Amino acid sequence: SSGINAEWPLRPGVKAFNNKESKRMTCHKKYKIRKKVREHNKKLAKTLKNSVTKKRKIDGKVPNLAPFKEELLLEAIQQTQLKNDEKKLRKKTKLPIIVTNKKPDTPKVAAPKSVSAHITLSQCDILLWVIDIRNVNECLCTDFDKTIKEANKTIIFLLNKIDLVPSNIVKKWYGILSTRAPTFVMKSTEIILTECEQIVPALKQVLAKFGGAKPILAYLKNTYTEATKIGVIGTKTVGKSCVVSTLLKCCGRTKAKRSVDTKLNENLRLVTTPGLIEMERSGVLNVMDNLSQYMNYPSQVLVALSEHITKEAAMFHFTLPHYNHPDGLLDALAVRYNLYFEKLPDHAAVGRLILKLLRDAKLKFYVDETEEDTAQADIPADMMLDVKRFLYEGDALRITASDLNIVIVKKEKSTDCDSALIPLL
Repeated sequence: SSGINAEWPLRPGVKAFNNKESKRMTCHKKYKIRKKVREHNKKLAKTLKNSVTKKRKIDGKVPNLAPFKEELLLEAIQQTQLKNDEKKLRKKTKLPIIVTNKKPDTPKVAAPKSVSAHITLSQCDILLWVIDIRNVNECLCTDFDKTIKEANKTIIFLLNKIDLVPSNIVKKWYGILSTRAPTFVMKSTEIILTECEQIVPALKQVLAKFGGAKPILAYLKNTYTEATKIGVIGTKTVGKSCVVSTLLKCCGRTKAKRSVDTKLNENLRLVTTPGLIEMERSGVLNVMDNLSQYMNYPSQVLVALSEHITKEAAMFHFTLPHYNHPDGLLDALAVRYNLYFEKLPDHAAVGRLILKLLRDAKLKFYVDETEEDTAQADIPADMMLDVKRFLYEGDALRITASDLNIVIVKKEKSTDCDSALIPLL
């Protein structure tokens, strides 16, 4: 036959092509080698461990039978105190760094946050009066208004923070102030960005456009064609610096705030340092400015505020059930937030909670001093178009009056003395 016969004898020393020796290792042999290697490495580590001399641990405790034990402990305490004092001295007295080519020192003068409004009045031709719409009467000063008229300077009112109040209040105050001078509504850029804390940085420039600065700049550029200086004035904590930064950002002048005045146009220049109108406050904004003083007596402040908060606004804002207003507001809030001390409502804890909400701008409020018959003026569409995004139309807390006669009752240490009345407003 043509095929290879299995019984056909092969020559000695010659193997068939299908009977080659395999190079593959059996599992038994492979695992046995791994085991021997592990045992060898373990033995080496053990010998190295025994060969290294271990440091003897010293116990820091002094035995009771040791002589002069108290003196030894005092010496140890003194040594640690000396070491701590040396560390503090090293931190305070830092070694001077030797510089070969030292540059001449340029004195750095920090720019003031605000100056007196009378300085701004003497420097500028147009005054942008920033008003916090939550309490307009506390932001208007009749004496300074007379001085502006005597100096023949033009006023433009800016109703700031319009997102914190309902739209009907904005329309009422716009109708009242627009009869006296040109009035604009505004929502500062800083307020927009604080509401959107975790926002993409690329969107911040888009949000900055919706601050209400475009209608103001368009009015100024169209009305005043000659060289004029513009200044921003207002009382404290109304948003003067935010208005300045919003106007600068709208003109693309983000880093120009360091200079004294900035060029907005060929004819217009903006004074970057706002003017502060100094006047005494006696209402809610005064409590907002001096919250640190009232934190020690929170229940008295809340009692005074509860008389001026409407029942409907409190029930809607805090989601409270029906209660006796205003005496039952403290108890209702204690039940709502489960604030008890020895099975009784903790009025001080309720007051601190409300003051903290006011401080962190989580509790939105406004003072309604307009009469019910006050007509609501229609705000122009182009003006509202610039601030229509992120407007607040929710549960702002309504306060009926601004003159809050808050009296703090301070308890004396001695029981014989009667409680003294300390008016802080």
